[in-house]
Amino acid sequence: MEGRGSIEKKNVEPVTMDHVLLALHETKEKREIRIRSLFNFFDGANAGYLDYSLIEAGLGALQIPAEYKYARDLLNVCDANKDGRVDYQEFRRYMDDKELELYKIFQAIDVEHNGSISPEELWDALVRAGIEIDDEELARFVERVDKDNNGVITFEEWRDFLLLDPHEATIENIYHYLERVCLVDIGEQTVIPEGISKHIHASRYLIAGGVAGATSRTATAPLDRVKVALQVQTSRASLMPAVKDIWKEGGLLGFFRGNGLNVLKVAPESAIRFYTFELLKKFIMNSKGEKDKAEIGPMGRLFAGGLAGAVAQTAIYPMDLVKTRLQTHVCVGGKAPTVQALSKDIWVQEGPRAFYRGLVPSLFGIVPYAGIDLAVYETLKDMSKKYILTDSEPGPLVQLGCGTVSGALGASCVYPLQVIRTRECQMFFGEPSRMRVLEGSTKEYSLIYSKLFHQQALLIWFMRA
Repeated sequence: MEGRGSIEKKNVEPVTMDHVLLALHETKEKREIRIRSLFNFFDGANAGYLDYSLIEAGLGALQIPAEYKYARDLLNVCDANKDGRVDYQEFRRYMDDKELELYKIFQAIDVEHNGSISPEELWDALVRAGIEIDDEELARFVERVDKDNNGVITFEEWRDFLLLDPHEATIENIYHYLERVCLVDIGEQTVIPEGISKHIHASRYLIAGGVAGATSRTATAPLDRVKVALQVQTSRASLMPAVKDIWKEGGLLGFFRGNGLNVLKVAPESAIRFYTFELLKKFIMNSKGEKDKAEIGPMGRLFAGGLAGAVAQTAIYPMDLVKTRLQTHVCVGGKAPTVQALSKDIWVQEGPRAFYRGLVPSLFGIVPYAGIDLAVYETLKDMSKKYILTDSEPGPLVQLGCGTVSGALGASCVYPLQVIRTRECQMFFGEPSRMRVLEGSTKEYSLIYSKLFHQQALLIWFMRA
């Protein structure tokens, strides 16, 4: 983020342990005694090492709320040889790295370089990171860290508060840690990246998500066009003939037919899903008697996410149907109909219900897709933490890889339903003289499913596109 970059770029001079000792007014010998005492505090059993249970008990003794102890992450960061135990040398190495890291960001926030952070400097740093809080919450932040209650935060107070937070010392992560430790009631936005609270304007992420979604959908529009062309084929089809037909019919622009609608629906779909998801999380939280949205659990998030996706999909589905009709339209003279003309034809000749043909199989696929995607993503992320990464949290590239694999697997599992949806959207379309409108939803669905299962093997559904 811009704010993070602006903070970190101020640290030009290399920071050494001498800078840390000077800021703490501490000698190397006193620092060694302090670190050894902290290690012994956690090692209540005098085992000579720390394991998960000892770290968890130590954090509990420090009155850190049980659900936010980060004991597992702290163990993973300290345990350099990955044997499940942290000896003193590993613990001391973590302390060296952490204090250097905390000193760097302390210096970046302390713009007056007077050895302390004022509330105004802290507020400026939060704003630069995109986090906006009111005066009351700022005062709570300072009060929680400022042990001697003199109105400013010294480096010693800063270090003591953040020393056992195993995550990277960015202003976003520090604020996230504070709201967890202090149990600030701000909720947890799953749609917004982890570590960012509601004080970061949701509109920024909706706009950013809309731009990113529009860009990605435009970049993949040719693939989507070919996919739809293959899905509607009732005989065995192959890739190259479909590509040639699209090129012959509309040239390069033929591969982008319907992309305008695809881009147009990104913003409303994201907004509806976002706000529905938050409402459902609040409803689940209240029904379970919890005090925090973060406590609804994975099943609660899966239910809220799946239902929010269903609501968003239903709301924008008419746009999806018109897009599919545009992509499967057989042009006369190489010219595709306009969105307005096509929508009017559907309304007049098929009725308003036609705009929701194929919605049922589309909704059936949302929850399985979300469940598979979430489960595989979390599994891969945990595996990457355990077997690949030495740090506690995976970086953007690792998360991108996990998301790609989980998304591909989820999409493959529900792909047959997407074929059915596309067929339902397309099979009722044609010239007015060739319209095939079936009476009654039972007859309509029985013909569709019968035709799909008898003409093509299940394997073909997964292999196409």
